[in-house]
Amino acid sequence: MAFNPAQFKQKKKRAVDPNAPPRPNLMSHDKKLREQTEAVERLLRVVERQQVELENLRNKYQQMQESINQIINVLRRNN
Repeated sequence: MAFNPAQFKQKKKRAVDPNAPPRPNLMSHDKKLREQTEAVERLLRVVERQQVELENLRNKYQQMQESINQIINVLRRNN
């Protein structure tokens, strides 16, 4: 194996455009992904609470319908 000085030669750096946006890095991607995951989890909790509330309102509506039907039946019998 012969010594080759070209192996250790430094590469020339490319010119950097000063108007270019900053280059992305894995840390910023990880942070954005984590923020998005947290936002989705918050929305899922909101949806779960809304589903529970909707079920409660449906039950309440059903009970009110039954009460109204009983009242109507009592009124019909009395007339």
